[in-house]
Amino acid sequence: MAAKSGGRLVARRGGAAVCAAAATALPTSTTASPQHIAHYLAHNPRVTWEALSATFPTAAVAAAEAPDRQVVDAVLLSLAKNSSPSSSETIAKNAHSFFHWSAAAASPSPHSLRSYCLIVHLLSRASLISHASVLLQSAIARHSSSTPASSFLDAFFSAYEDSGAAATTRGLHLLVHSYAQLRRPEEALEACHYLARRGVLPSLSAFNAVLHAAQRTGRFQVAWEVFELMTLKRVYANQGTVELVIGVLSREGALARMAALVERIHGKKCTPGIVAHVALALWIFKQGRTEQGTLLLRRMLQRNIVFDDIAYSLIVHAYCLNGDLKSAREQWDDMVRRGCHLNAFVYTCFIGGQCHEGNVNEAMQLLQEMLSIRLKPYDATYSHLITGCFRQGRVEKGSEYFDKMLHEGLVPDIATCNEILEAICEAGEVGKANELVTAMIDKGIIPDQDTYCRLIDGYGKVGDSQGIIKIYHEMEHRRLTHGVEVFTSVIRGLCQCGNPKEAEKYVTVMERKLLAPTSGIHDTLISSYCKKGNTKSALRLYDKMMTRDEKQIPSADTFMMLVRRVIRVRTTCSPDT
Repeated sequence: MAAKSGGRLVARRGGAAVCAAAATALPTSTTASPQHIAHYLAHNPRVTWEALSATFPTAAVAAAEAPDRQVVDAVLLSLAKNSSPSSSETIAKNAHSFFHWSAAAASPSPHSLRSYCLIVHLLSRASLISHASVLLQSAIARHSSSTPASSFLDAFFSAYEDSGAAATTRGLHLLVHSYAQLRRPEEALEACHYLARRGVLPSLSAFNAVLHAAQRTGRFQVAWEVFELMTLKRVYANQGTVELVIGVLSREGALARMAALVERIHGKKCTPGIVAHVALALWIFKQGRTEQGTLLLRRMLQRNIVFDDIAYSLIVHAYCLNGDLKSAREQWDDMVRRGCHLNAFVYTCFIGGQCHEGNVNEAMQLLQEMLSIRLKPYDATYSHLITGCFRQGRVEKGSEYFDKMLHEGLVPDIATCNEILEAICEAGEVGKANELVTAMIDKGIIPDQDTYCRLIDGYGKVGDSQGIIKIYHEMEHRRLTHGVEVFTSVIRGLCQCGNPKEAEKYVTVMERKLLAPTSGIHDTLISSYCKKGNTKSALRLYDKMMTRDEKQIPSADTFMMLVRRVIRVRTTCSPDT
């Protein structure tokens, strides 16, 4: 069906009248002021495009080519300030029709960011969430490339404030949802912080939406930041929140370890909610934010989210991690006074703290005390003692703990293994280091690049060039030789073994792999050749450095070593060099 209206052809599409061809633009005549239009929209039960075109005919063809954005903004603002609850749905629907009608005359849409913000708040107030969500996501997509997230948030919150007494926070919560639905968890988190600073806490469902987006997109850092923010702001987790956090732990590969840690502290299995909140506290402590994590745990205690023994054990852990053993001991004593049972986790924290401070004897005493009350040491307990003993040069005692750990079938995680390897290799016990790597592989722990680099350094310290070459080929077999760091370790190790000629072969291998040798590698080779008395090869490498496309300069120490070597050669006139 078609009808003539305002001199233009108007057609119905899907039950609603739409303008054919280049639809009618917003009028600019004095009879169609923003107040006039807003009054019309607010006092009509149902406004169609046909009615709008008939009531406000176009004053000039030019108006269709350049619609006035300010007029649209003014009309929407006037409607947004209308606080009549009985007509909020009618006003919102009419404003929605007007919004699209006013855009039909021009392409692209003439609507400003402010227009989008105002119409979203109008629709949200009337609980027309699906319409509001579509427009808000359209606004984000349309303006994100040209408008920073902070400016978008300012505009959206400004539209909320300008709506006055009629405003509701539904639109603000919807903004967080929209960012999450668009899989933009970073912007969603920024919106959460922005609203919280202005006294508007995002709803639990909004926080969960951001968590879901962060989990699905692999932004685990964002997920933990969201979980921390909602907990600090006392928006407490529901079952959906816990499931999302457990999903993050699972995707990070930390769920089994975290559940085992909680069970070790409390003595029995705990609910997923406790595991999730313990993981959050440990994440905060790992960043060195002891005060924030402690505050969070005390709030959890007030809400009975975690048990007393778990909270106090984690606070002890935080102080030990921070090197504040005095505060850790005070917390330990407070824990005992409150009737909490000491556990293997708390003892292990203190053992680790004492070993880090170099107090190995005190750590061993704690182990004996732990055994006397029938608490069983675990992988981290032995790891601290092994590392501490080897770093203190107590090889025999460290080896004893190492053998005991392996005998009990315990192997630490890859990061701890690498730390132990470094300590063992520093002590010159490369054979022990190899045993640990073998045990790792037997337990299904795959050595990484750092593992092999530490072994290479260990073989270099004991002068075993064949061991270095063997490790390199094992890395090649596992396809781990893809970085300059690996070749740096190999070349440095071979030079330590007094074999710069063999080391130089790996420079050729690097270049075949399209890896450019660094000035540090050349420094190592030149120094090694100088120590071997091979001045000719040292000068050749120096010339190679200076003639590279990207000119490299040796360090001052290497250069002076080379100069002294050349002077000595010229003085003695040695034909061999």
